[in-house]
Amino acid sequence: MTDNFDQELEVEILCAALTIERQETGDILKLLAFKLQRALPQNTQVQRQWFGFGAVTTVTLCFDDYHYQINRDRYGSITAKVMKLVGGVKIKTTEVSVTEWSQAVAAALVQVSSRNTEMRAALSKFILG
Repeated sequence: MTDNFDQELEVEILCAALTIERQETGDILKLLAFKLQRALPQNTQVQRQWFGFGAVTTVTLCFDDYHYQINRDRYGSITAKVMKLVGGVKIKTTEVSVTEWSQAVAAALVQVSSRNTEMRAALSKFILG
């Protein structure tokens, strides 16, 4: 019972952190790229303008069955997507709000971390900095 409470608390903390930081910074993608690459380098893909040296345009968090992507278009709009994969093939892409995306990412991180102690340490590193 304590583990479930801890996981639920971590999801709430992560969602709150993403919301607060999105409001305080003009570049959520730069922040997400930094935090996710630091905590989960094997699961994070980052695309930048100008051959890797410019602003972050897309951040994708990849797990076996789902990929969570958030990107900024050239006009500054942020869009978020959740992609369902089967056997490595993308079968469904759903555009969601940034809030829904952050909740889905938080839930996926907690689910994966509950099965993997290394991922749990990465989740703690992501939340606590």
